[in-house]
Parts: sequence; C-alpha cells; structure tokens
Amino acid sequence: MLMKTNSAVLAAALLLSGTINAGATAIVYTDPASWSMAVPSSTALAIPEPASGFQYFDTGSVTYEGVSFSTSAVLSNGFLFNVGSAFSGSPAVLSSQQQTEGAANILITLAAPVKAFSLKFDTYDGVDDQIFNGAVVSFKLSNGQTLTLGSAGDAYDLGSFFGVTDDTPFQTILLTSLAPALNINDLNFGAAVAPIPEPATWVMLLLGFVGIGIFGARLPARRVSAQ
Repeated sequence: MLMKTNSAVLAAALLLSGTINAGATAIVYTDPASWSMAVPSSTALAIPEPASGFQYFDTGSVTYEGVSFSTSAVLSNGFLFNVGSAFSGSPAVLSSQQQTEGAANILITLAAPVKAFSLKFDTYDGVDDQIFNGAVVSFKLSNGQTLTLGSAGDAYDLGSFFGVTDDTPFQTILLTSLAPALNINDLNFGAAVAPIPEPATWVMLLLGFVGIGIFGARLPARRVSAQ
C-alpha cells in the first residue's frame, strides 16, 4: 500500500511540475479578440491627442499614465513624435521616425512586471509616400523572449496587432523595425504579478503534505498492534 501511495505521489509531483513548466514559452496573438479571450482583465492605455497636429519630444522620451516610452540613439538617429489625428486623419499615435540610418525603435517600460501585453502597430516607408508593405517588427521582452511579426503597412491606421502572454513576467518591450517609421497605440497589459514558488518548491510542499497524511493514517494502526 505504501509503494502504491508513493507512486501516486510521484506521478502527481511530475504532473504538477510539468504543468508549471509547460507554460514557460510565450504565446503570440495577432488579433485583439483572441488576446482578449486569453486575458479577461487588463489595463488599457491610449496615446493621447497632442495639443497641436503633432508633438516632438526633444529628449527622445515621454511618459503617459506611468508608462514610459523612449528611443535609443544607439539604434537609430531618429526622433520620437506624438502624431495627432489633425495631422494623420487617424487616432493619435506615438511614432519613432529614423532620419538617415539605423532602426526605428520604441522602448516601452511598464510600471510593474506583467504576464500579458498587447498593442496596435504599423510601419511607414516615408519615401515618395509609398507604404512599406511587409516590414518586420521585432518585439524583445525583458524576460529574454524575442518575437517578430510583419506589419500591414497601414502607417497611421495601425492595421497590425501584437499580443503576448507569458508565464515569465516582463516589464519592458523593445520594438524595432528597419522601416523608417514605427507607429503604436492602444496598449493593454495585465496586472502586476506576485512572486510564485519555483516548481521544485511546489513539489517539496506536496510531498511534505502527503507524507504527513501517510504518517497520521498509519500511527493508530501501530498503537493497536502494540497492545
């Protein structure tokens, strides 16, 4: 009986450990409906309309509702703008626009680590007003994941969607694209996550509780046999 119980405990421990590890890979979503089904509760952030047609950030950074956005001079010699609807004819976007070299880039820093994130994005060629179809955008998460998606090339209309869920929390997302301009809006992200025990800790706790139960069940039997 004891051998059967230990086998069951071992199977349960392996199953529990496998369940935790199975979700370690990021899951990418390319449409808002699928991401929303996977993340029923999230915080939304929209890029606000600038006071004029567009706003240039000479520091290369801006913060909206505790979320900071910045561009890296190491990756590009471009600028960061808030392009409003009066200029583009579409809802306001945050736009990284390179000048002569490098990759358009936007580093998003959240106020706390999350396990879910999404936004709308797109790229623009900027040469003879031709849309840069098929531009690839890279999304590098601070947990080490690097993901890539192609853009619809709708420029300010933001016809592309990126969503991700990951068991490993992340706090920053770096977007880069070789297209001269990269535009984003409509961010959504999950709540801050609390630290969780490592899989080995869960296994040890499970084995400990089962061991206590087995000892308690066998102790009365031993007392009866001794009389």
